[in-house]
Amino acid sequence: MDDHLTMFSRNVTKTREEITSIEDMINTYPWAREINLEEGHNFEDSTRNDKIIPSIKFATRKDAEEITKIFKEVYQNTYPYKQIESVSEIQNMISNPNYYWIIFTLKPDIIAGCIGIRLDFENKIGNFFGFAFRKKYQHIADISTASIACVVAPMQKFKNQIFLWFAEIRSGFSSIQYIAKLTGLSPVGFLPNKDIFFNQPESEILFVTYCQKILNDYRCYQKPQLISPAIFCYFHAFQKYNLGLPVIQNDSNLESELDQKKIKLNRKIILRRIEKDKFGTELITISMKGTNNYLQFFHYKNIHIVEKVDYKVSTLEDLYVFLEEIKSIILEFKLRYMEVFLSAYDSTHQTLFYNAGFKPTGYIPAFKYNKDNNLYEDQVLFVYHEKNLNKNIHLIRETEEFLKTIKYLKEIRKK
Repeated sequence: MDDHLTMFSRNVTKTREEITSIEDMINTYPWAREINLEEGHNFEDSTRNDKIIPSIKFATRKDAEEITKIFKEVYQNTYPYKQIESVSEIQNMISNPNYYWIIFTLKPDIIAGCIGIRLDFENKIGNFFGFAFRKKYQHIADISTASIACVVAPMQKFKNQIFLWFAEIRSGFSSIQYIAKLTGLSPVGFLPNKDIFFNQPESEILFVTYCQKILNDYRCYQKPQLISPAIFCYFHAFQKYNLGLPVIQNDSNLESELDQKKIKLNRKIILRRIEKDKFGTELITISMKGTNNYLQFFHYKNIHIVEKVDYKVSTLEDLYVFLEEIKSIILEFKLRYMEVFLSAYDSTHQTLFYNAGFKPTGYIPAFKYNKDNNLYEDQVLFVYHEKNLNKNIHLIRETEEFLKTIKYLKEIRKK
């Protein structure tokens, strides 16, 4: 345990590379913060390097059909989240104040690309998703300038309402990772083989950026309580965000200390409920009869993954039995991937997930808003994934260094 803490102290440097914030990015691109996306923006300097800078604006309901066509065309009808190919679903998003779509337009009125924005005003968190640009226009369009504007302009518009932004970015496109880096987003989590594009598995990288006051004033003051396998993920965040030292816990004997009688009783009262939407996505709830305990998640049957896990338990024995059910579901549904964000302050839960086959693949400071104390809590990303990772990846230096730090780069590179 002491060796881990010694490693931290020895490797900390004051030359933290390009530490940025939402405020930094707004100040770095003053031209982008003046953009009004409701009215739309045409770039005065319309060409750079003989390429056209697309115009950008918030989409309206009439643009929904073209957005779905973009995804069908770019991904050749293989996009894994089928609601994005539904005109009515896109229209519903555009009408919803928690969603925006931005479209890239080339003259005269060709919609060449798009990007989605999801806003959680209650938790003050924003999410960029669904970036797509038609291939036939990529050689004539300066996508980078317009993409930077599409990130920075919303940061400016919602700077008093959204304090943290994140995006899951494909590992197969270093150009998009580079744009994320330019706009202050940094890699903090690895999502191995999460998605399937063009019928092939592909890993994604979780990027985040914060406003200054979250990390300075509103981050939970508790010391993280981590199991040893999570230390490398913490080390990356430790260096990037100048975090304090954690407490390393050894809970190797935890399962032997559990109440076996309670575990046997819990097994008898386990329940499972499945609700399916029109796209085949399943909301699965595991519960225990007569209690308030539950574990809930979304199952995407078409690509065999699980995400958005939420759970509540009263005891470790409850969680242990839920994880037994999860292991059965992984086999039953032939899951390739399952992710869960765990509290950074509870090493016992981390231990049980780790023993159930989940690996730590990221440490995300201040990622969960606690309404009770008005503070943001750190989370540790744990993932179950199929062993063979797609080796066809293209990384920028910062992403490569991140994967090296969390001990995944060798696994990706090995033949």
